[in-house]
Amino acid sequence: MTLNSTPDIQLGYDQHSRLSEYGRLVYPVVSRRSGGLSLGINLNPDKRCNFDCVYCQVDRAGEALLLAPDLAQLEAELRHWLDALAEGDYRGYRLQDIALAGDGEPTTVKTLPQVLDLLLALKREYRLAPEVKLVLFTNGSGLERGDLEARWKAFHQAGGEVWFKLDYWDAASLKRINRTRLRFERLIDTLTRFGQRYPVVLQSCFFRWQDEAFSLERYTPYVQLVERLSESGVTIRKIQAYTLARQPAEAAARPWDDDEMDRLAAELRKRLVPPVELFYEQGAEA
Repeated sequence: MTLNSTPDIQLGYDQHSRLSEYGRLVYPVVSRRSGGLSLGINLNPDKRCNFDCVYCQVDRAGEALLLAPDLAQLEAELRHWLDALAEGDYRGYRLQDIALAGDGEPTTVKTLPQVLDLLLALKREYRLAPEVKLVLFTNGSGLERGDLEARWKAFHQAGGEVWFKLDYWDAASLKRINRTRLRFERLIDTLTRFGQRYPVVLQSCFFRWQDEAFSLERYTPYVQLVERLSESGVTIRKIQAYTLARQPAEAAARPWDDDEMDRLAAELRKRLVPPVELFYEQGAEA
């Protein structure tokens, strides 16, 4: 496979096509939050996840593939892309990061420790620039796995970042928004312990639900939770405040408009210490 023979992937903030439907695990995407080209790694092509978020923008309508995240295949695909990108950009975009994201929760995948080892080795071998990040998208449920513990120091020393999902602020909002059986207290305790040792990025999706009117008061408990995390010693590198840019799982979930997101970001910046990155429906950043 060459870059020119890659299936016709639509690149854009509103298009996050994945190659797993072609039996592949690595896919290019233009990411709002990465600020350019991201090489995504889909370790969950079976689309299984321990969250079932109402705003999820993974297309789960089609039949899920029983495609295992084979390490040899993953390495071959990553080498293909890194070899090609060493010769220049891709469709006008330069590589910003390699991201473990995909269609489910990466920390539920048994081989994740070996995948992290592979990414660290390839970053050294290809002498990727320090600004090319390694990113783990996670809801935090498996961050404290014993077999991952030995990897985190090297991961962060190599420019790795953990982007922790935080769309909720209490047990009720976790159940309503993320529809999971995981306990609120357990997730926040995990975030606290991990964030006291390593910096984290909070990725927070804000959106309209069932025709509700926008209200800053709605997010006061979120602000209070982030304040408590900071006060407990969690290092929050930044907050990525974004709204929907693609078709969500539930039609009742719709994006806040630009003015509403501006008002929300202003409130977060006024009350919270970590910097806030704002991403609108159409992908622009402020």
